[in-house]
Amino acid sequence: MTKTDPSTSGTNQSDGVDKKAADAPTEVIQSRRKWRLWGGVVAVAFTGVAAIIFAIGNDGSPAPVAQATNTAEVTRTDLTDETIYDATLGRPVAGEFTAGIAGTVTWLPEAGTLVTSGEALFAINDAPILLVNGAIPAYRDFGLGDTNVTIPAGRTGVLTWLPAAGTIIESGDVISRVDEIPTVALEGDLPMYRTLRNGVEGTDVQQLEQALVNLGFDPDGTVTIDDEFTSVTESMVDRWQESLGVEETGRISVGDIIFASLPAQVVSLQSAVGANVSSGTPILITSGGAFLYGPDVRQLEQALMDLGYSPGMFDGVYDIDTATAVSAWTSEEGHGKDGRLPVGSVVFNDGDLRIGEVLADVGAAVGPTSPVISAADVETIVRLDLPAEDQGLLSVGSNVVIVMPDRSETVGTVTFVSSVATGGGPGNPATFAVEIALDDLSVAEGLDQAPVDVRAVSEAVENVLAVPVSALLALAEGGYAVELVDGTGTTLVSVDPGFFADGWVEITGNVQVGDVVVVP
Repeated sequence: MTKTDPSTSGTNQSDGVDKKAADAPTEVIQSRRKWRLWGGVVAVAFTGVAAIIFAIGNDGSPAPVAQATNTAEVTRTDLTDETIYDATLGRPVAGEFTAGIAGTVTWLPEAGTLVTSGEALFAINDAPILLVNGAIPAYRDFGLGDTNVTIPAGRTGVLTWLPAAGTIIESGDVISRVDEIPTVALEGDLPMYRTLRNGVEGTDVQQLEQALVNLGFDPDGTVTIDDEFTSVTESMVDRWQESLGVEETGRISVGDIIFASLPAQVVSLQSAVGANVSSGTPILITSGGAFLYGPDVRQLEQALMDLGYSPGMFDGVYDIDTATAVSAWTSEEGHGKDGRLPVGSVVFNDGDLRIGEVLADVGAAVGPTSPVISAADVETIVRLDLPAEDQGLLSVGSNVVIVMPDRSETVGTVTFVSSVATGGGPGNPATFAVEIALDDLSVAEGLDQAPVDVRAVSEAVENVLAVPVSALLALAEGGYAVELVDGTGTTLVSVDPGFFADGWVEITGNVQVGDVVVVP
C-alpha cells in the first residue's frame, strides 16, 4: 500500500523573494503532520496585480519596492487530509461452506455456477442444501413450536395409519389409527387418563367441553363449559363421534383422544404402519408449544415472500402460515415433504453466490463441519491491505473515494475490516484486510482484478481560516506572519499556523475572511 508523497506538493514561490521567507513554510510543514491531498472545496482567485511591496529596512520600517506580485484572499473553508492506498477491484475472496449435516454427498455443482436464493448449493442424502437470502446465520431448527413431545399409540393393535413428517396437527385432527380406530388430538394441558362419561366431574371434563365447543359441536350453545359431564355434554360427544364415523357411545375412552398443546408439527415417525403397538408405544414426535420468533424467522419470511410463497403476516413469528409456506417451498424444491428446516438444511447469505471450488466428491461421507464447496458473493468489491499503523483509519461504514483505472472517481462504503493482522515479519509489514462495497456497481462492469486507488480521510478541520502555505512567512524574532495588503501598501500581521493540507494552512490571528495577503 502506498500513500501520497508530500514532496510532490510544492509551493509556487516567485524568484526574488527573501530566501528566509521562502524556506520558512517548508520548515513549518516538516515540524507538523505531513499533508497529502486537499479534499475541501476552496474557491480562491489568485490575482496578478501591480502592488507596492515593502521590504523591512534596518530600522524596522517597511521600505516600498514596486514589483508585480500575486495575492490571495483569506478564506473560511474545510481542510481535509487524505491517504491514498493501492487496492484491487474484483470479486470477494471465496469462503468454504461445510456440509452442515452428516450424511453422503449426492450432488455437487460445477465451479463457476451461479446460485441464487432458493436454489441448491449441494445435496446431502439426496436432499438439497438451499441458499436463502439473509444476513443472520441459521443457528436453530425451524419448526412449529419450541417443544418436542413424544406421542404414544394410546391403544393396543396394529398401526394402520400415521401422518407424514411435517404434517401440521390442529385440534380435532386425527393423529393416528390403530385397527382403523382413530385417535384424535384435542387442545388441552391435562393428559387423558380415564374414561370420560355422564356423571364424571373434573378439570379434564372442562377441557373436553371447551375443545368440542371450539370445534363447533355445540351449535345451539346448550353446553355449559364446566367440570361436569352431563347429558348435554354426552349429546355433544355423540355429534363429534358421528363426524368421525365411529360408534356413537357418548363417552370417550383412553386412546380415543390425546390432549396436547396445539397446533403442533410432526417432527419424525417413531413407528411404522403395520407395526403391532401397545397403548404406550411411541409412534410420533411432534413439536409444539410457543411459536418461534425473532429476526431469523423474519428474514426467512422475507425470503419466502421473495420466492413467491406466503408466510402470512410479516411479523417474525413462525406460525401455521409460515410452516405451510415452508412445506410448499421445500416440497417443490425436492428438499422433502417434512415442511421443516433443521439446522444445516439452509444457508443464509446476503446475496447470490458463485461457486469457486468443489472440495468434496459425490459419494463422500461427510460430517456437519466437512468442507464441501467454496463460493463467493457475486457483487464486485474493492479489497485493500490496511497498514497496521493506520488500523483506526477505516471502520465498517466509513465512506471512501475509489479512483478507477480510467481515473474516474466513485464512492464506496467499508463493509469489512479484519480484526486479525497478517504479516508482520521482516520485510513484510503487518496489515489488516479491508473490503469496500461500491455504491454504484455499474462503474465496475467488465472489470475484475483491476488496480484502483482508495482515498480515505485521515484528518479534517472544518470552518477554519486558511491561506496558501506560501503566504506564511517566518519572522526573524520567531513566529509566523502573513503580509496583509491594505490601501497604502502591506503590513506584516502575526498569525499562528494550524492544520496543513495540500498547499493550504489554517491560520489564527488578527485576520478575517476577505483580507488579501501576498503570495510570493
